[in-house]
Amino acid sequence: MPSADSHSKPSPRPPASPEPAWLGRPAAKVAFYLPNPPLLDPGWQHTAADAVPRLIALNGNHWRKILTIMAKICAPDDDWRAYRDTQLLKQDEQIRIGAGTLVDAERHLVCGGVASQALGLHGTRGQALDDAGKLLRIDTQEGQRVLLSPYPDYRQYPNLLLAKSRDWLRAQL
Repeated sequence: MPSADSHSKPSPRPPASPEPAWLGRPAAKVAFYLPNPPLLDPGWQHTAADAVPRLIALNGNHWRKILTIMAKICAPDDDWRAYRDTQLLKQDEQIRIGAGTLVDAERHLVCGGVASQALGLHGTRGQALDDAGKLLRIDTQEGQRVLLSPYPDYRQYPNLLLAKSRDWLRAQL
């Protein structure tokens, strides 16, 4: 006889793989690099209509902030909320978790020191896009366009940096 909890929903899980995990469109033009994965519902797919709202519901405020900052950078207009909830990760974005190399994308946003260290970019010289040097543009020898940025948190990524990141991205695509 099955136990009482045998019919319960499986627990959320972080993406498990011997290789770095990723979320979003495989052939995305823009890759965001982050150090830690969100929890995922079993069967979660980036193509589902409610993919991003489900991520936010399961992971809370921390991932809401990350996905909101991504949407503010990538949205084609000022309606970043609608873009976040219906288009983010379905259009031209993907999130790479714990990556040690840059993927085949047109633009790379490396978010925070842990991600830049994993990619061997920490301490790399680049062109500062802001007065404080928090956004550094790097063009690699392989021709990859990279933006080293703060971790996507409101305290570290204020509106001025969001605007400069958005301008960099739009000028590059």
